[in-house]
Amino acid sequence: MGESHTQMQPLLSDYDPGSAYVEAVFSLFATIRLNWESQQRSLALLLTSPSHPEEQATVAANLAIASAQSGLPTVLIEAYMRHPGLSQRFGLSQGPGLSDMLLQDQALTPQQVSRYLLPTFIPHLWLLSSGTGEMPHGLAPYAARLPELLQSLRRFLEEGQGQPGLLVVHGAPALEGADASLLGACVDQTFLIVVLGRSTRMATKKASEQLQRARARLSGVILTQG
Repeated sequence: MGESHTQMQPLLSDYDPGSAYVEAVFSLFATIRLNWESQQRSLALLLTSPSHPEEQATVAANLAIASAQSGLPTVLIEAYMRHPGLSQRFGLSQGPGLSDMLLQDQALTPQQVSRYLLPTFIPHLWLLSSGTGEMPHGLAPYAARLPELLQSLRRFLEEGQGQPGLLVVHGAPALEGADASLLGACVDQTFLIVVLGRSTRMATKKASEQLQRARARLSGVILTQG
């Protein structure tokens, strides 16, 4: 596993509720919710970027917080194995998670995945960390299990929590191997995060084309500050 990032940007809960940043995140969540094709089924989103995982992790965490604070049961999935850091951001220990589940030769049931979900200090929000298992080749050897994993997480929300919710996947940067493309092919919507002043037009175009070749449903671009 990679090392955690030491420089962390604030979570949504650290901001003044009336700040422009908080309003922007809740506006993003409201737009996603309005475009939800079926409120009867949990929605799975992938957040990726050309090559800026720290900013990407912040947007993913804060979107998940906005969802949970709006009353939706929400699971934040850390699918970027190289630099785990979301557990630390939420004040949790880095324990077994996504990698450990995928490495096990067992069916992924809602009951099984629930053992790996960590409740956060935000009501209605669980974290599935990247875990402790070694995955030197990323998600590629386990691509066939990703739809099963997402379906089990959907059932955890719909059956265990009594209503459809939101799955927010913090994936690897799109230009850092095949992981983002593999996830993009499995989720309902994919958003590309562009960091102002850092994401070049060429890198953004290349990342977008790579996701589209993988048949990811690219729903939009999210602009953020570095």
